[in-house]
Amino acid sequence: MFSFRAKSGARFRSAGRDRETDEQRLATIESAVREALVAAEREKSALGQRLEQARTRATILAGTDTYEHDTRLPEKTAGLAESEAEMTRAENRLLDLERHISKLKQIEGAILDESGVPEPTRS
Repeated sequence: MFSFRAKSGARFRSAGRDRETDEQRLATIESAVREALVAAEREKSALGQRLEQARTRATILAGTDTYEHDTRLPEKTAGLAESEAEMTRAENRLLDLERHISKLKQIEGAILDESGVPEPTRS
């Protein structure tokens, strides 16, 4: 007759080992998401600072006199237009980063929910 005994090559891992493997996979993903989140937040912060500096420069270029735009030198006008275009790009990038960060936080939350680990507090 046939033997129903498990042969040495047909063994399965223990539930504890399976859980450990699953936790390691989630930890790898969590680490990658956390790294991406930190990088995106760092980029957002630096871009925000550069945008404020650009706004200050644009204010200086624009001047404060009521009719200064009528007598503004062409190079100042060109510089102002370039500054405005750069600021618009920066503002759009900041919006993109906000959406990206939000998605990364959702992913992080889903991973933490799956692993049963409480979410870290953010300041």
